[in-house]
Amino acid sequence: MPYIVVKSKWPSDKTNEVVNKAFEIASKFPPDPNSESIIPNCVKATEEGLINITIVEVKKGKFDEAFIRATKYWLEYHDIVGFEYSVEAWMTQIEAFSAIGRQPPQ
Repeated sequence: MPYIVVKSKWPSDKTNEVVNKAFEIASKFPPDPNSESIIPNCVKATEEGLINITIVEVKKGKFDEAFIRATKYWLEYHDIVGFEYSVEAWMTQIEAFSAIGRQPPQ
């Protein structure tokens, strides 16, 4: 089951807008039945602003639904000047080793 990894960043002076947007869209995006949160949000303050990382594990056979939902969720932040994000699919260790015909080390 793959992971969807989202990295977002924004200028520190936009934090109130980002937080307000999160509350505003919460009802539109209840927990996704197609994925399970591994890291719901971890945030780091840097000299360039704030960075957030979110990781979900996609349930078997539900990748398309979960990826489309994640993309729609993060699109909601587009109106915040300086907000940037990436939505990426990552393999689990088992999937990566399987791709080369191997089992992961124990």
